Amino acid sequence: MLGILGVALLIGPGTLAAQQKDVKERKRVVAVYTEAEITIDGEMAEPAWQTARPATDFLQRAPAEGQPASRPSVVRLLYDKEYLYVGAYLYDNRPDLIVVNDITRDSGAGRQDSFGVVLDTFRDRRNGYNLSISPLGSMRDTQFFNEGQDVNRNWDAVWHVETRIQEDGWTAEYAIPFKSLRFSRDSDQVWGVQFYRSIRRINESASWMPIPSRFRNYSQRISYAGDLHGLQGVQPGKNLKVKPYILGGVNHFGSRGQEIEGDLDGGVDLKYGLTSGLTLDLTVNTDFSQVEADIQQVNLSRFPLFFPEKREFFLENTGNFRFEAPGNNQALLFHSRRIGLVDGLPVPILAGARMTGRAGPYYLGLMNIQTRSDRDIPANNFTTARVRRNILGNSDFGAMFINSQSQLPDDYNRSYGADVNFLFFDRRLKAGGMLARTQTPGSEGRDWLKSVEAQWDDGLFRLTGYFLEIQKNFNPEVGFVRRPGNKILHGELGLRFFQEPDSSLGRYIREMSPHLTSKQILLPGNSTETKLLRPRFRVEFQDSGLFQVEYVQNFERVSEPFDITHHFTIPSGDYHFNEYSLKYSSDN
Repeated sequence: MLGILGVALLIGPGTLAAQQKDVKERKRVVAVYTEAEITIDGEMAEPAWQTARPATDFLQRAPAEGQPASRPSVVRLLYDKEYLYVGAYLYDNRPDLIVVNDITRDSGAGRQDSFGVVLDTFRDRRNGYNLSISPLGSMRDTQFFNEGQDVNRNWDAVWHVETRIQEDGWTAEYAIPFKSLRFSRDSDQVWGVQFYRSIRRINESASWMPIPSRFRNYSQRISYAGDLHGLQGVQPGKNLKVKPYILGGVNHFGSRGQEIEGDLDGGVDLKYGLTSGLTLDLTVNTDFSQVEADIQQVNLSRFPLFFPEKREFFLENTGNFRFEAPGNNQALLFHSRRIGLVDGLPVPILAGARMTGRAGPYYLGLMNIQTRSDRDIPANNFTTARVRRNILGNSDFGAMFINSQSQLPDDYNRSYGADVNFLFFDRRLKAGGMLARTQTPGSEGRDWLKSVEAQWDDGLFRLTGYFLEIQKNFNPEVGFVRRPGNKILHGELGLRFFQEPDSSLGRYIREMSPHLTSKQILLPGNSTETKLLRPRFRVEFQDSGLFQVEYVQNFERVSEPFDITHHFTIPSGDYHFNEYSLKYSSDN
């Protein structure tokens, strides 16, 4: 791995130029300062809006990549000392046919009309904020890292927006507080910015700066963004935020002459901006009683379920702690859900400190948490350190160390590792690897995680593969491992045949996609535990309808019986089973 890194450092300048050559010219938009009072009502009736030069000329991502959008979009930006204002007029000749399927907060934007603003406040072409809105006002906000490789969907910012359905389209008027964002304290700011729009009934997606159609999470491809100029004298808000709490209650009303039993508890959370890029979070006697409940899951397998983090203290810049093996939650060296929870039951947190953010080319995540002893669970201290450095434009390498130490002698768990990720040829080629190890008293040896992965995706041809080995004693107690003691070989081969909209077939069909997935999971003796082969053929129609035919060949070896419920046990043995499916979903 170090040899590969050395070669990459030597070829850095040429590779960076090759990666960015597709972005021939970045558009720029200027935010205009105003002292006028802007009323957020979706109308943009204030004269100040006309002083801002609009961002127009949106280009299609689909169905006709690079062609002008079928409906015009006009976006203007204003700002004052407290807010960045975004006003969008989204023209549509049939506003009565606008599609909105969900008006809840953070609802999916992919199956309805929507408009979004993406801000890269440090202009690093990697990380940013995505704020989108539907014509009926349903808000969605996310913080993303590494162009969407890690997305924090539970991040909720304070921002304001109103929409209106007009006779010739719909409008959206944003007020984004500067204190809700992280950015430098330079007097003159230049940010990355992108605007995008979806028109559901004609299945069209478009953006201000063009984005290749091969990218599925296109709204987070901030390396293709334009530039936002004009911001002067704005600050990311106060350096200090304090949030205390007090909880009180009466447990028992005694009879006359007896004392009333009750309890009183309290604590405080503090957020302090050390620099424009680094944030310090402190907590004392932490309370998580207001945290959103998990989505209920039913486990019908012999492997543990994964639950995402939703506690506010751990959410901001969560991507700075990301150290994840390839696959869908197969192995994470660090998963904050393991702190303050044991077997699903809460363990009180005495105090903690967390520093996250960016310092020059480095992304940092440092944390120390102390829990109390509770029931039969001893007090524990958790220390986490993660550092990642940008190289070669859009590549990076990093390292991580985690220590869990209880108050009992020789009761600890340590994890450490290094990873590297490369992106070449304008992100068509992705390659990377990681190496990690854990240390637990009494479980020495066979305690490594090793992985390599590669992906080529040029829009027409997609080839993906990874090898992951999780040895039997690899045990990150502050992480997550789905299947220890396994080797996983995974491969995918796919083609995407886009149809020109003006062709005879393209009048009805947008894309045809044959795809083949293969996975094999091996036990320590290299005998097969799981095998999957899945050929699939998928057709996407121009109206967003889908047709799919799929065949899945499965093999599972159950080495030991396991209980699904207290009344039903899966016996050990080899199981072969096949699935056939024919699916069609109409235009939503």
